[in-house]
Amino acid sequence: MFTQFFAGTDQRVTCGSDTFTIMTSRILGGIGRFFITTGLVILLFVAYQLWGTGIQEASAQNNLGSDFDELLESVPETTTSTVAPTTTVDTASSTTTTSTTTTTLPAAGGTIPVLETELAEKLFREGGEAIARINIPKINVNKIVVQGVKVEDLRNGPGHYRATVFPGQVGNSGIAGHRTTYGAPFNQIDELVPGDEIRVTTVQGEHLYRVMPAGEAYSREALGTLSDFQVPAGNENLGHIIVRPEATWVLGDFDDNRITLTACHPKYSARERIIVAAELVSTAVDAPDAPDNYAVVDEIELPTEDLANEATGQDAADSQIVAAPTSDDDDPDEVALGDAGNEPVASEFTTEVSLDEGLNGDKSALRPALLWGALAIAVYLFFKELARRWKFWPSLALGIVPVVILMGLSFEKIDRYLPAG
Repeated sequence: MFTQFFAGTDQRVTCGSDTFTIMTSRILGGIGRFFITTGLVILLFVAYQLWGTGIQEASAQNNLGSDFDELLESVPETTTSTVAPTTTVDTASSTTTTSTTTTTLPAAGGTIPVLETELAEKLFREGGEAIARINIPKINVNKIVVQGVKVEDLRNGPGHYRATVFPGQVGNSGIAGHRTTYGAPFNQIDELVPGDEIRVTTVQGEHLYRVMPAGEAYSREALGTLSDFQVPAGNENLGHIIVRPEATWVLGDFDDNRITLTACHPKYSARERIIVAAELVSTAVDAPDAPDNYAVVDEIELPTEDLANEATGQDAADSQIVAAPTSDDDDPDEVALGDAGNEPVASEFTTEVSLDEGLNGDKSALRPALLWGALAIAVYLFFKELARRWKFWPSLALGIVPVVILMGLSFEKIDRYLPAG
């Protein structure tokens, strides 16, 4: 009897132990599968960013290239301007002669004082349309530049800041681009050095720029009253500077003709901006008046937070310059240059642009990203249950396509939400 009692007790303890072991095993197995699945999804998203976005950009560039070539073919080789009639009085014969003079202006490449209305319409295009071709031999860049720097614009290639002049014109032309996704057109702009060529073709011709040394492009003389800004010692001969996202003054007027390339810095981050300035060495062309139906400037609200002071604890009146490296181990490329000084950001420069535009992500994309992701999970669970109740391989064949499509839609929105790298 006692033997049976203890035997029964041992059996009950053994059963309880087995149940606990099975439950623990299932819980740990579920956690393990969750982390494995999460890891695979993250890897797929990284693959989408590195290669999938590049495929999208390549397709867009192909279409834009064809469009831009057609645009160039439609531009007349010369521009004709008719001068107002002049009246000449011959006092000897008391006769009056009226004549009309037609002047043929040089093709793009010289200074063109008058531009046809038709040519102006080909220059001022809508957002997302091709406006130029940029070629940077040093870093193997040959891309079509689109109008605008919104998220959807920069997915197709480098984008032109609408608030700045067009390449080749008198003033400062700004172009933004990605460094790690969507073809990464500006991936290697940190490798540009003074003297490197940048060629930009527009409907006004081909325009040649040469990269300027940072110390020359952003000297005290060039900056005017923004005299508190200075390139850190030792970096004067670099072909770029690093600034904070709110430093929109880099797109302002420096009393010269230049092109300014902007991109996120460091790679895979939107913490700062890398800026390359290049001086126009070919003849500048005039900027015509925009057509009546053309929106010259996108309405963009400048950031109001003082990120530099927030990070350093300085008062608003203090200098926002970050000191240059103090040891040989520091990388000069990583020096963060402030937006310089006591003057309000972009006080005497342009106030209608933002270096965050198109590069800091689209916050409205978060909700659709979560919805598409949830739908992908729901479809996956449905076909998983179908495989358990029916047949594995047929269920897999039926479910893989809709799950991949839904994941792709979710990835696209997540990528749109995240800051550009």
